[in-house]
Amino acid sequence: METKKQQHDWLAGLLTGWGIKESWAKLIAGAIIGACAAAGLL
Repeated sequence: METKKQQHDWLAGLLTGWGIKESWAKLIAGAIIGACAAAGLL
């Protein structure tokens, strides 16, 4: 299984590809990964 860092980097790259600024993409990716970890999905 990928580490949380790898998942964060992949998701941030995806969001950046959609035209979201890198700083916002990192913030959004961190929130999504954090929410999934808190819910026990990761």
